[in-house]
Amino acid sequence: MNPRATNRTMKPAHSLAALAAMALAACNPGAGDGQTTAASSASKPAQAPAARPPATVNGKPITLETVDFVSRTNFNKKYAELTPAQQNKLVEDLVRIWLLADDAIAKGKDKEPDVIQTIEFGRLNVLRSITINEYVKDKQPTEQELRAYYEQRIKEIPRTQYRVRVIAVATQPYAEDVVNELRRGGDFIAIARREASGQQAKQAAGDSGWMTLEGVVPALANAISSLKVGQYTTDPVQLPDGWGIIRLEETRTAEKPEFDRLREALTRELIGKKVDTLVEELKKTAKIERTTSG
Repeated sequence: MNPRATNRTMKPAHSLAALAAMALAACNPGAGDGQTTAASSASKPAQAPAARPPATVNGKPITLETVDFVSRTNFNKKYAELTPAQQNKLVEDLVRIWLLADDAIAKGKDKEPDVIQTIEFGRLNVLRSITINEYVKDKQPTEQELRAYYEQRIKEIPRTQYRVRVIAVATQPYAEDVVNELRRGGDFIAIARREASGQQAKQAAGDSGWMTLEGVVPALANAISSLKVGQYTTDPVQLPDGWGIIRLEETRTAEKPEFDRLREALTRELIGKKVDTLVEELKKTAKIERTTSG
C-alpha cells in the first residue's frame, strides 16, 4: 500500500462507479461490446470501497478497529471524533509500537518461554478484568455500607505517629562503634549528619518526619515502639539497606481522617471484598488440584 494514499482526497462516487465498471470490463474478456458491459455494470449497485487502514507496518495493517479501540480506551472518544492532530499522533504511536514489536519478533523473542508466559498472563488478566467489571457494575457499595466500613477501618488504622532520627551506616560493626561513640557523649544529630550521604540528607540529619508504623519493616517497627522519647537503640537495627541507630524524637496522635478523603479507598476495598466472595463461589464448582511440596 502506498503510504501517501491515506492523505489523498477520496474521489466522487460517480468516478468510483466508472472506475469499477472499467475494472469489471477488463476482467471479463467474454463480455459483449463496451456498450453492453457498461449497461450491465450500471444496472448493479456500486459497492463502497473497503476502508483503508490508517497505516501499515511491514505489510501488516493497523486497522480502523484497532485505532478506534485505542482511541476509546485512552481518550473515551471514537477515532473519528478526534482532531486530525490527535489522530496523527495516535497512529504514529501505534506505528512505533508495531515497529518495536516486529523487531522483537524478528529476533525470535516471541518464542522465548518467559515472553510466552507474559503474553498468556496478560490475556488472563484481561479476561479477569472483564469478569470483575461485569460482576461489580451493579454491586457498587451503598453510602450506608461505606459509612459502616469507615467506622470499622478507623478503629484499625494506626493513630499514633512517630518522628525519629536515624544514624544510618553500612555495617553492623561500624554501627556498634557509633553506639559506643554516643555512650561517650557523642552528639546524635552531628553524627547523623556526618554519616548521611548527600547535601539534603545531611541537612535533615536523619530526621524521618512524621510516620506511622504501618508498613514499616518489623525490626524497625519493634525498635521504635519500644523507645521512650529521647531514647535511642543501644543495639543496632538492621534496615533494608544497612544498619541504623534510631532515636525517638516525639510522638503524637493523628487526627481522625475525614470520611470523604477515604471514600475512594474504602470503595476499592469493599469492591475487593465482593470480588473475594465471587472467587470463593467459583471455587465451589471448580476442580482445583494442587501438588504439595515436600
